[in-house]
Amino acid sequence: MSHLIVEEAGMVDITRPWVVDTPLSAKYPIYTRSNVAEVTPTPATPLMWTSIGGLPGEREWRHALVEFGAFDLDEFDPDRIEIQGLIHGYIYLNVSIQRIFGVRMPGATPDLIDQTYFGNRQVVRPYEPRPGDDDPRFTERIGASIGKLVQGDGAAGFEDDVATAARVRAERPDLRAASEQELLARFNDVLEGPYRPVVGKHYALIYESSVATGMLAQALAPLEDKTLEVRLISGLGGVDSATPSYALWDLSRLVTASATLTAEFDSGVPGLLDRLRKLDAPDVREFLDRFARFQREYGSRGTEEWEICPPTWETHPGLPLAMVDRMRFQPDDADPKPRARKLAEERVALEKEVRARLSGSPEALGAFDTASRLVARIMPTRERSKTNAVRMLHEARMAAQELGRRYAEAGHFARLDDISMVRRDELDALVAGPASFAPVVAERRAWYERLCELDPPFIVDGTPPPVETWPEAKEPAVDVARSGDVLTGLAACPGRVTGPARVLHDPADAAELQPGEILVARVTDPGWTPLFVSAAGVVVSVGATLSHAAIVSRELGIPCVVGVRHASKRIKDGMVLTVDGTAGVVTVE
Repeated sequence: MSHLIVEEAGMVDITRPWVVDTPLSAKYPIYTRSNVAEVTPTPATPLMWTSIGGLPGEREWRHALVEFGAFDLDEFDPDRIEIQGLIHGYIYLNVSIQRIFGVRMPGATPDLIDQTYFGNRQVVRPYEPRPGDDDPRFTERIGASIGKLVQGDGAAGFEDDVATAARVRAERPDLRAASEQELLARFNDVLEGPYRPVVGKHYALIYESSVATGMLAQALAPLEDKTLEVRLISGLGGVDSATPSYALWDLSRLVTASATLTAEFDSGVPGLLDRLRKLDAPDVREFLDRFARFQREYGSRGTEEWEICPPTWETHPGLPLAMVDRMRFQPDDADPKPRARKLAEERVALEKEVRARLSGSPEALGAFDTASRLVARIMPTRERSKTNAVRMLHEARMAAQELGRRYAEAGHFARLDDISMVRRDELDALVAGPASFAPVVAERRAWYERLCELDPPFIVDGTPPPVETWPEAKEPAVDVARSGDVLTGLAACPGRVTGPARVLHDPADAAELQPGEILVARVTDPGWTPLFVSAAGVVVSVGATLSHAAIVSRELGIPCVVGVRHASKRIKDGMVLTVDGTAGVVTVE
């Protein structure tokens, strides 16, 4: 494959480290794309990494680990990132550090950490103990944090954060009328003001939620039934990431009830809003009013939510409209709200059954009740913390995007999102002289686009393989699945369903998904999950029990299996699949 790209900017050699790559840690040498691949499936842009990820994100993450009692601050290198890694732009999570967390965490082990990230696959060398890893001081500190968490004294103030996020949105100035300096000030003020403490809480909740699910797994261990955990964390209710799906479903019912709206949707999603705005009919006005409210409430959501210029539901309204278009073909009894209630009822009944089975041991029953209460509190809070962070982040990036729009309109950039090719420390110089950045941005854009075409290694242990050995992302799998094959993953949402496969690589391809089909994807994030409502089941190549696809499918009641290696390559459109979301297997019929 060629790793030199000829553009107007000249030769781009992608074998060099990406613009914002940093050396990996020698002290903590094992990294993985597990979990982070669904959040950041493409390389990190320079502005994202220097504003949101990288050192800014590392500081908040380290603070969360230290506050939880798992590490001392001096265990980290102050001059480089270590909890994360960036290899030719692709973000990695440090497994070595997470394993030490498993050593120090009461009741956990490095093997349990590996199980969280890799399922049943042994894809990395076993944990090797190091001096200080098992220091009892950390176990004692974590134990104290867990005690506070059980008592309800964990990260708090989330309802206040909801109000703050709404306030920051309400205070958005007229960005088109703002000066470039005012846009830059808005970007910086939001990131350094309300955003930082909120995203810090989200990092803390990553560990608190792992404590909750770990306690539940321990409490269920005597019953020797591996299906119990996923069934008992389903249908919890109040999960913010599922709420947009309910709103889009309600919009789809407006369409099915209106001949006028149906006719306009039949004419296609492109140009739909413009056509609707020219019509003066009560049902059309109601749809437009409710869609405007949807965009104001959920417009920050979309794919690649931690990036600077992602396709969000505010900036790309065709994305949610395409999902409404798919949902309108579903019968009324496909309403996700009753399915979610049914799943909740099944969970409550299962809790009673488990209590009865544990009733002979007051200690075991008490451990189960404590874990159940903690899961029910922490899991929705974890998603709310992310929603709050993303809403505030969106306000910062809208200011940056307005800068990008202006520079594209002036001819300095080829496209609006070229603003993301600039590092944060370059923004002042960009505003002072945007024309001087044109060749730099063009070169970085060509470089970035080529990196997007590659499939980074899942695991890096020490020195990463040279980028010229990385396969093409769209390279077909050699071993295409055949009838009778059983593909193993992780149980994400209970239930069993059979239907034809539909492999999608982008939520923009929503129109291809037909009622009754099994949605198969490499990764999913919030921009995908309303599509779950239109799918009979979901299969995802990358993911874990607490990944986004798993959390939302459990709220919507959609049978789901995640972590099915190479599923989006091995499975082809039309293959009949049976998805067993309770057992975590996919059978090709």
